[in-house]
Amino acid sequence: MNTRRVNRIDELKRDIPPARDLWPAISAAIEADRAAPQAPPVAVRRRAAWLPAAGMAAAVALVAVGVLIGRNIAPTTGTTQIADATQPGNPAVIPASVQRDLEYQRQRDALLVEVQARLAAMPEAEREKVGASLATLRRSILEIEAALGRDPANALLQDLFVSSCQEEMRALTAVRDSGSQET
Repeated sequence: MNTRRVNRIDELKRDIPPARDLWPAISAAIEADRAAPQAPPVAVRRRAAWLPAAGMAAAVALVAVGVLIGRNIAPTTGTTQIADATQPGNPAVIPASVQRDLEYQRQRDALLVEVQARLAAMPEAEREKVGASLATLRRSILEIEAALGRDPANALLQDLFVSSCQEEMRALTAVRDSGSQET
């Protein structure tokens, strides 16, 4: 074996033929692939078969989630505007989500009848104080209703409206029950 030491690259031989020519085998393999298209593996065909159905199911699920989120976040469309939207106490100008329902109105009206009877039995000084407090609560509720008529999507006003109505019911109940401990 002839081992000659090479110090520089230009000392190497320029033409050294390979031990065997690989190109004919490579070319034949490429031509064979082109001539006979192969079917995809079974796993790929199965995946491709259900892929459109999975995409449709995902799209339907996204739409459903979007609708649910939109219904919980977006302001309700139950608000109807009339010519005088600033008229206090008008239930047509506040969102349907915070309008007082008929059962609430019925209970409040019945409670007001009992409170009026109880107020009539009170001494005048006490009756004036209680009446002034109830009037302040009523005026606050009417002002909140008017503000909701101008800005029905305001969550703070909606919360304030509900809590004010609850406070009014607590006050009316307390006035109605105020004489029952004395007897």
